[in-house]
Amino acid sequence: MRRRLLALVVGGVMAFAAMQVAFAAIPTSISARYDATAMHFKGSVSSDDPECVAGRVVRLFKKTVNGPELQGRDRTNTAGRWDIELMEAHGKYFAWTPRAEAMDGFCASDRSRIVDVM
Repeated sequence: MRRRLLALVVGGVMAFAAMQVAFAAIPTSISARYDATAMHFKGSVSSDDPECVAGRVVRLFKKTVNGPELQGRDRTNTAGRWDIELMEAHGKYFAWTPRAEAMDGFCASDRSRIVDVM
């Protein structure tokens, strides 16, 4: 009886550990910059896992006194690049990509550094 209980407990712990590995966050990073000539924000999403690069949602926010305001959104291309047109940009902006599902778990969300447009 004790052996069965011990085997059941050990099996449960191993199953839980395997689930944690299967749903581990895959590190992802996002970059952003402003091209004043083209009046576009551009950047890329990068990760060691190609599933976390292509087709990712990217949202561009402007920092305001009342909190972040959504300015635009895009999806990354196969190389992880994104591009959002924003005429007459001024202020502080950042790009954000939300958590996304992948075969090996999920792609972590990330936020770019602040881009100050004058």
